Amino acid sequence: MARPGRGLKFCPETNDLLYPRENKEKRRLEYYCKNCEYVEDSNPQDWCVYVSETTFSSKDKTVVMQDVIADPTLPRTKDVNCPMCHHNEAVFISESTEKGMTLYFNCVACRHRWKDWV
Repeated sequence: MARPGRGLKFCPETNDLLYPRENKEKRRLEYYCKNCEYVEDSNPQDWCVYVSETTFSSKDKTVVMQDVIADPTLPRTKDVNCPMCHHNEAVFISESTEKGMTLYFNCVACRHRWKDWV
């Protein structure tokens, strides 16, 4: 979906692609043709040269590895009790969110997963 000010620009003389560059004397963005001397100043709507839009689904955000218990680089705590087996040791991963911090726990005894909000 093309938006105003974004997209490819072409030289009116040679029909070749115009490339963006900085005009250091004017301190402005301009477009130039590599095959002729054509140069045009950009409009403020054209200042955005490239946009990368990435979308994530909720499934992408909550991917948990299967063997987090065996990972020695992940932090462990003995200050929580598993809701399933009441064991007091768990591996945890933290995630910062808009509402605060979310802690994802994985019990080392029964592998039960749960989360807590801080």
